[in-house]
Amino acid sequence: MGGLTMAKAVLISIRPEWVEKILSGEKTLEVRKTRPNMGTPFKVYIYCTAGNLSYKVHGGMVCNVSGGKLVVGEFTCDNIATYNYDYCPHPEIGMDYDCGDSWWEIADEDLKSACLEEKEFRYYAFGMEVMYGWHISDLKVYDTPKPLSEFKGLRKTKFGYAPVEIKRPPQSWCYVEALNNG
Repeated sequence: MGGLTMAKAVLISIRPEWVEKILSGEKTLEVRKTRPNMGTPFKVYIYCTAGNLSYKVHGGMVCNVSGGKLVVGEFTCDNIATYNYDYCPHPEIGMDYDCGDSWWEIADEDLKSACLEEKEFRYYAFGMEVMYGWHISDLKVYDTPKPLSEFKGLRKTKFGYAPVEIKRPPQSWCYVEALNNG
């Protein structure tokens, strides 16, 4: 009997104000401190954390989610950009020189796609040496949000990944089994 293969996806926790920007199409880049250990493209399910959310679904109807805590849509992450912290953006000056202002290698258009000001990005990235920009494509908004109970987490074992019940949403993101009905 052959082993069961399951499609690996990601469940990502996002606050309501950012979810609204993603679902409206305004935000096309999700900046994170970590990234999944898998190649692109992969499916990402959007879990809206506690709070209130209003967004448009098919036919222009508005879906109001009071309290959040539901999976409201999905997207394909087709590319992950890497942003590196540069301790001294002027290496030609020499090691003895105090550069003062260090910087991140992130393009203005990426900040715009992430709906972030540079100072917001710097604040979020404080203490990190690498940050990641998950590109959002093929966005699908659910007419009816899905409860967390419809998803199975994936726990790494020595034999691969095993499905497990998700008891609480991820702090940032976690691996899940992709849904068949997409």
